[in-house]
Amino acid sequence: MPTAKPVIKPGDVDARGQTPVYLRLTHGRKTRYVATGIRIPPRHWNARAARVRKGHPNADAINAHIEARLLEAERLSLDLAGRGPFTVDDWRRRLEGQDEADFFAFADEVIADLKRRGQIYTHKRYKSCVKKLWAFTGEPLPFEAVTPELLRRYETHLLTHYGNSPNTVRVNFNAIRAIYYRAIREGKADQAANPFFAFQPVKERPTHRAKLSYEEVRRIEDLPLKEGSLLWHVRNYWLFSFYCAGIRFGDLAKLTGEALREEGDDLRLTYRMSKTGSTKSIKLLPPARAILARYWPERLPGPEEYVFPLLTGRDVSTPAKLVSVISARNALVNKYLKTLARRAGIDKHLSFHVSRHSFADMARTKGMDLYSIS
Repeated sequence: MPTAKPVIKPGDVDARGQTPVYLRLTHGRKTRYVATGIRIPPRHWNARAARVRKGHPNADAINAHIEARLLEAERLSLDLAGRGPFTVDDWRRRLEGQDEADFFAFADEVIADLKRRGQIYTHKRYKSCVKKLWAFTGEPLPFEAVTPELLRRYETHLLTHYGNSPNTVRVNFNAIRAIYYRAIREGKADQAANPFFAFQPVKERPTHRAKLSYEEVRRIEDLPLKEGSLLWHVRNYWLFSFYCAGIRFGDLAKLTGEALREEGDDLRLTYRMSKTGSTKSIKLLPPARAILARYWPERLPGPEEYVFPLLTGRDVSTPAKLVSVISARNALVNKYLKTLARRAGIDKHLSFHVSRHSFADMARTKGMDLYSIS
C-alpha cells in the first residue's frame, strides 16, 4: 500500500544548521524522497508526530504546508492507482511536477489553513466538497481548465450521480467558488477567466422547516420523565434553547457561567454565536431560569464552569476535538428528541434546530420583533 510520511534525514544539515523536510514515498518495497521546500533546525522536528514542534516560531504555518503536501501525495497515489499499476517513481514524478496553478493543490493549502485557524466546520465542508470534485475529474485541474462548461457538467453529475438536491449542489459550488475567488485574490487565478461570470448553479428550493406549535411545546414540557435521566436532560436542553430564542446546540454546549449576568432581579445571557461571530444578549424568561435552576439550584456557575453537562469531562483541548465532541453529542440529543416527540404524540421531525424555527414562528404570530431572534 502506498504511504507518504514527512521526515528529515539525520546528518543532512546545511551551513546554517538547517535540514530539509522531505515526504518519504514508499510503494512496492521501494522508497523515494520529495522535498517540501521547508528547512528547519533538526531540534525542532518531532519524529514521532512527523511534525514541526510548537517551539518553532512558524510551526503552525509550516505544519499546514506539510499537511497540504501530504493530502496532495495521497490524492495523486489514488489517481495513479485508478489508472493501473504504477511505480514509486511514477508517484514521485507526478508529485514533483504538480503545477502551483492547480486548483486542487491550491485547495489543499486553503483547507489546511482553515484547520490551522481552528475553522473546523468550514475545513470539513470544503474538504468534502473538493473530494467530490476530485472524484469527478480524476486528475490535476489547472485553473484555466475550470471553465463554465466543466462546472455545468459537474452540476449535472451532482444531480444525477449523487442524487444531490439543488440546495446541496449550491453548498458544493459555494465552497468551490470561495476557493477560486481566494485564488484570484492571491494571484493564482485570472479574474478575466473567472468561470462564475458565465455559470450560476441551480437555484435553491425553499425547504420545509419543521416547527412546533406552543401547544406541542407544552406537551413536551408536561411529559412525566425521571429526573436525571437522559431524556430529562435532553428535554431541558431543547426547552432552554427554545426559551432563549433558539440558541444553537454548539453554542449551548459551550456556555459557561461567564455568559450569565445578574441585573437586579433579572438574569441576562450574553454569548457569541459561533456561526456568525455576532453577540447575542437575551434576558432569560422564567421557564429558562427554572431549567437553569435544576442544574444550579444554589448559585450560578463560575466563569469557567459549563452551564450544562454536555462537555464536562470531555477532551476538548483542540478545536478539532471540540467539534468532534459537539457533533457526537448533538447526534445523541437529536436521537432522543425523536423519542420525546413520539411520547408527546407529535408527528413531526423533531431536532434541536426545530427550537429555533418554533420560537421564530411564535414570535411572528405574537408580533415580536423578528430581528431580535434572527
